[in-house]
Amino acid sequence: MTVIDYLNEISNLIKEKNKEIEAVKMLICDVLEIDNITMHYHDNLTINHLEKLNRLVNEYVNDNKPVQYILGYTYFYGEKFLVTKDTLIPRFDTEVVVEEAINQIESYLKERKLKQVNIVDIGTGSGIIAIILKKHFGDKVLVDAVDISPEALEVAKANSKYHNVEINFIHNDLLKGIDKKYDFIISNPPYIEKSEEELSMMGSDVLEHEPHLALFANDKGMEFYIQILKQSFNNLKEFGIIIFEIGYNQKCLMEELVQRMYPNSKFFCKKDYGDNPRCFIIMTEV
Repeated sequence: MTVIDYLNEISNLIKEKNKEIEAVKMLICDVLEIDNITMHYHDNLTINHLEKLNRLVNEYVNDNKPVQYILGYTYFYGEKFLVTKDTLIPRFDTEVVVEEAINQIESYLKERKLKQVNIVDIGTGSGIIAIILKKHFGDKVLVDAVDISPEALEVAKANSKYHNVEINFIHNDLLKGIDKKYDFIISNPPYIEKSEEELSMMGSDVLEHEPHLALFANDKGMEFYIQILKQSFNNLKEFGIIIFEIGYNQKCLMEELVQRMYPNSKFFCKKDYGDNPRCFIIMTEV
């Protein structure tokens, strides 16, 4: 059986279950250890291949398990990262946060004529933001990465080893008890309000498989932003910068919060590639 024959055979099931054929192709490539182009010309699916593929496709289609968890990895910002059920699957939306963080750090280093800055990534999860920034800047940044989940930190450590970067991982509840000053506080914290409206917009694969600890927050999703901003008075250097990923509907809430807590700051919001407010930058003047 060829790959094309196999795809044709299961196409109706994929449509019926409203699943993505591209995800199945990812599974095929992983099982056959080939790339997406070669896959279409592969004409020798063995019995072992078919047995493994059928098992994985069943996990994806019938068990609703995200393909990234089945594979154990995903790609973000052009890089490969390990993921498990203990970490969120990185979203394309977060790339704008990484890009803006790079822009802000580059400007900060240049304008202040600094050779190095301290950065903390709060709620690091699989470590994607911390690792990409460290790979991009090298010795120009010292990076701490914090998470309350020890399981998530193990994944982040494995990713840092895979990418051969040195990051200081800290098992902690946000910045509580950390006596250190940072030039940059960066965070993509849980920010989804656990309301009927928000839950109805989320896929069952997310609700059933991704860690709720990393998804949901109280106070209209603003719980952790409030805590981090309070802690920032002790942990942010003078003229430091805070960069948040926010929910599509939280821009006004964030503006009100920052105006109250950092009345002398300058702030702005960048949209993601879906044209939703996503990256909120606070340039403090404390």
